Amino acid sequence: MSRFCAYLRFIDRLGGTLLLLTFWGVLLVAFAQHMAPRFDYLVGAPIAPDMPCGKPQCDFSVFWPAGVLSVQKAFSVIYTPHLFVAAVKGLLLPGISYETFFYPPTALLIFWPLAHLPFEAAAFVWFLSSVVCAIALLRISRFEWPVILVGLLAPAALLNYQLNQFGVIMGAIFLAAIRLGERRGFLGGGLAGLFAIKPQLGLLLPFLWATQRNLPALVGFIFVLSGIVLFSFCLFGMPAWHAYLTLGRLQSLHILSAPFDPHGAQGWGVSIYWMVRSFGVSPAGANLFQLISALLVLAYLLSRAWPPDRLGTVMVCLSLLVTPYANTPDMVAFSLMLAESARQRGWRIGLLDALLFLWPGICLVVSIATGHELTPLIVLAALLRAALPASPPVLPAPAQE
Repeated sequence: MSRFCAYLRFIDRLGGTLLLLTFWGVLLVAFAQHMAPRFDYLVGAPIAPDMPCGKPQCDFSVFWPAGVLSVQKAFSVIYTPHLFVAAVKGLLLPGISYETFFYPPTALLIFWPLAHLPFEAAAFVWFLSSVVCAIALLRISRFEWPVILVGLLAPAALLNYQLNQFGVIMGAIFLAAIRLGERRGFLGGGLAGLFAIKPQLGLLLPFLWATQRNLPALVGFIFVLSGIVLFSFCLFGMPAWHAYLTLGRLQSLHILSAPFDPHGAQGWGVSIYWMVRSFGVSPAGANLFQLISALLVLAYLLSRAWPPDRLGTVMVCLSLLVTPYANTPDMVAFSLMLAESARQRGWRIGLLDALLFLWPGICLVVSIATGHELTPLIVLAALLRAALPASPPVLPAPAQE
């Protein structure tokens, strides 16, 4: 029986390694093919639709125009879909179906300075600054270089680079806030306050510090969060927040109530909300399901004191399960913690490790093939594995005299 188990472990590790290297290599090649044309912009090539989204610099074609319009104080245009799309076509390329902007005015604090640069220069500054800041935060948080390298080249990160999204920098902020919050509470909490830019990804951090009675972290969180909101008021004024809370809120509700489309952004989804919507549940029913799930997640978080070596993985998984809106580019922190877990095991990986790591890169394919968003099940599998007690070490038998 022991020999049979040894064969199974060998097959698991060999299969996991082959699966990981094969599909990761395919994703890296596709990434290079999608990104290479963008470097032509550095030598003066005109902007063009970029893969995989068919828009110039993908989601940055939404971010940069929003920054330009914020400089012009045109906040009602930013949060009115048809006006915003018409403005983007005038700023970039006509004839393309652009997305709309529904982030809070705090996010405009990033794109307002970038709007003073040409579009392509701003896109490269956004990309490079995100990577550099993420590396700095992860090193300050004492992540080792192999873990950082694997995490920032993971399929979730590659997709984030192609879409020019927030996943890399927000993932690094999330993990740094957790680790620094343990020994330098105010600094860790202050980092968490940066989630004012994209609030749904950091919902659980204040609850974590409340359970730990980490008052410095809570104070730092409130201080930075309030400062960012106040600064946005000073820079943009009340019209920005009024437009967001009225027009922007209606737009967000419209996006959440739209039918599930596995070929669209919902196919990249992470949330429980979109999973149940993909099975035909109404928006009201999905909201109730998401609320119940969030309460269960919160109760699970509060149920025990998590050891430091598992806290990061558990928090990342729970945050993905509790958020009502997220996509696979937001799973960079998830990938980093998978890499950290593999490092702690001496980089021994199996089939489950490979599937969890590769999932952000194959999620859309599975969504299209099945018609359903299944990412919460993948996250739940990672959470259950992290929550299970570690196997006790095998002690050598005492030597006989």
